[in-house]
Parts: sequence; C-alpha cells; structure tokens
Amino acid sequence: MNNDDQDLKQLWQQQATPTVVLTQEALQKQARTFQRRTAWRNGMEYVTGVLVIVVFAFYIKAFPFWLMRLGSALIIVGSLVLMWQMHRRASSQRMPGSGADMSCLEFHRAALVRQRDALRSVWLWYVGPLVPGMVVFRYGVESALDPSAPFARGWIANVAIALVLLIVIGINLLAARKLQRKIDQLDRDAAEQA
Repeated sequence: MNNDDQDLKQLWQQQATPTVVLTQEALQKQARTFQRRTAWRNGMEYVTGVLVIVVFAFYIKAFPFWLMRLGSALIIVGSLVLMWQMHRRASSQRMPGSGADMSCLEFHRAALVRQRDALRSVWLWYVGPLVPGMVVFRYGVESALDPSAPFARGWIANVAIALVLLIVIGINLLAARKLQRKIDQLDRDAAEQA
C-alpha cells in the first residue's frame, strides 16, 4: 500500500461519524407510516382472502367430485384461519396518545418486532392452513378430472404450486430480515441518544 492510500485510509478512519438525532416527531412519522403500510397490506390480504373464499365456494357447487369439493371446503376454512391469524398476529396497532405509558420509541419498536415475528412464522399461520385443502383439491384434480379439463395436471403443476408457496415464505423471511435491520438501527439510534 503506498503513502497516498495509507493517508486516505487514515483520513477515512478518523472522520467523525454523523450522529442521528432521533426526534419525537421523526419517530411518530415513522411509526404512523409503518402502521399505515401494515394496515394497507393487511387490507389487501383480507380482500384476497375473501376472493379465494368466493372462488372455492363456487367450486364446491361447480364440481361434482367429492375430493375437489372437500379440498375447496378445506381451502375456505384455511383462508378463514389465515385471515384470523393475520388479524391476531399482524394487524396494525393504534399509536399511543400523549398520556400513554408507552413511549413512541417503545411503541414503534414493539410494532416492528411484532411484524418481524409474524413474517418469520408465515409458513405456519399463512401457508400452513392452506396446504391440506390444496393437497386434497389437487388430488381431486389429478384423479377425477378429464385430462382436457381447464386445470393444469401433472407434477409440473404441483411443483409450480409448491414453488409459489416457497417463494411466499422466502419473500416474507426477507422482509423479516429487513425489519430486523430497522429494529437494530432504532436500537443503535436510541443508545446514541441515551
């Protein structure tokens, strides 16, 4: 390493790190934005869940095959469980008022942790309730429908469905990691100001 490189490295190491000022207003804005995004995401999930229920209720009436009807009923039940779990685990929370026991920092951190934990366990409460119905429904498609039916048949269709579920799990795990980084940054910023 030549002298110029060494000088640059020393200069870089000696420079002052800017301190982030974590104001109450900035925290409130972050918390409100996060809660709005959470509510929007959940609203879209609820709409999707209702659409799934409507479609599979139609399938119960439309298909004469008992396996497809049973699979459709299980998917409806799974969707209801999923929506209930989403409300229980991942619904947005109300910001504390000015006289609350919890500070905005504590509230925002707790909301981030809650969403992170929900995203980490999405395989259990989001994907899990749908799997039994999907398996039964797909078995009904494979065994009862004529090969010319509109549903895709064969292992390629089943692998594609499994891949979609794995991608959903993966996307949620990545989102959980991103939230963990926000939690870590919030902790660092709070520690610097303490």
